[in-house]
Amino acid sequence: MSRYQVQVTETYAPGAERPWSVTNRVLAVESGPCLAPVLVRLGRLRTRIACGRRLPLDKQCRNCCPRIVVTEVRRITA
Repeated sequence: MSRYQVQVTETYAPGAERPWSVTNRVLAVESGPCLAPVLVRLGRLRTRIACGRRLPLDKQCRNCCPRIVVTEVRRITA
């Protein structure tokens, strides 16, 4: 599983309900090798690539499927 730990910073204008700026910062990434590589053919050449580079999200193996963990949300009023 590819796990991304993210810190989110939201900047609000005074009295606003929604932020006017959102910054996402990746703090750490953990991943493992693909469990179900996909065969790709180009003419006579064949190679195997990670399923996360080729398949939709719902068909990827558990090591290629990304998981996002928000570790901290900071709200700033400018």
